[in-house]
Amino acid sequence: MFQEELIFLDINCESQEQLYSEIANKLEASGYVKPSYLENIIDREEKFPTAIQTEVCGVAIPHTDSEHILKHGIAIVRLSNSCNFKEMVTLNNVKVKLLFFLLVKDKEKQVTVLSRLMGNFSNRYFLNQLLEAQTASEVLLCVNKEGEE
Repeated sequence: MFQEELIFLDINCESQEQLYSEIANKLEASGYVKPSYLENIIDREEKFPTAIQTEVCGVAIPHTDSEHILKHGIAIVRLSNSCNFKEMVTLNNVKVKLLFFLLVKDKEKQVTVLSRLMGNFSNRYFLNQLLEAQTASEVLLCVNKEGEE
């Protein structure tokens, strides 16, 4: 589910739309998403915000319907600067630093993937490791280790 080619570190963005455009282009070029992905991820985030304020930093889990996904995976994005997102329950602004773009082809698996991922967001050690990792391989090692426990 986690692959080094889906880890993007220290991305600089001015807005959600700019971030989504950059990541959608990378995902489309790698054969993970259809051209319809960008429009649909923006639309879904507007209707159903995905940010969470954790103890460590703001985290978001952008995702869209499986019909826009070509290959299964999770893209991990760490921003060099925080970006404002809406919190999923309160709709308050959250300064997001880490994002996990869910690329789930099988609709039935999306809830399982989401709940497993969200369980890790209360782990300060895990989130700090992601923020401090120097390379994509360090991030991959961290998320794979966490998935084993």
